[in-house]
Amino acid sequence: MAQMDRTFLEHHSTKLSLAVFILDDYTGKNAIGRVNVSLKGQEEKPVKPVKNPSSYYLFLNLPNNTYTVHVHSDNYFDKDSDIINLAELDPKNPVVNITVKPTPSYPFPHGTTLIRGMVCDLTGNAVPDARIDVREKGVWNRTNEKGEFALYFGSLTEDEIIKEDGKRFVKGNGGKIIRLEVKYKDVAIMRGLEIEEGKTTSVRIEG
Repeated sequence: MAQMDRTFLEHHSTKLSLAVFILDDYTGKNAIGRVNVSLKGQEEKPVKPVKNPSSYYLFLNLPNNTYTVHVHSDNYFDKDSDIINLAELDPKNPVVNITVKPTPSYPFPHGTTLIRGMVCDLTGNAVPDARIDVREKGVWNRTNEKGEFALYFGSLTEDEIIKEDGKRFVKGNGGKIIRLEVKYKDVAIMRGLEIEEGKTTSVRIEG
């Protein structure tokens, strides 16, 4: 009796569980440079997303659970998403946007209005993870591990500019002086600055 050859066909289906888009806080577009997107708590069996041509990071065939997305990159501060419940996402469009803030090493284009600086404590040591705000402009960032920071302004309208002696300054609540607020631990520091449009203003803050 002839032995019957059998061919077994396996059917694999792929389901899009989560699509993550990483948004550059400065440009409002997709993040630049090397970006690594992962799921926290999955280190033993890491799930690697697929990046599509539209710069979405696609996670496929995830169990229906809750997840936190971690973003690590060269040009931006690390960022963890809020807890994502897959059951609450639109199954036809399970998109989550995560906005990341540039670090001081970010390649800002020429002509960007910037405040670059360093935060140190009273002993002169760099302060990492301090928060720096220009509240009247809704601009904020934090310091890196070296205590350095970069605050960036987008396009400014004529109503946001004060002209003086042929120069253009960013308007604050106190005329051409804007208020820079620095907070870390129990420390709060206020500093007034003149910020010229299209220029980089450097400052060292101790306290």
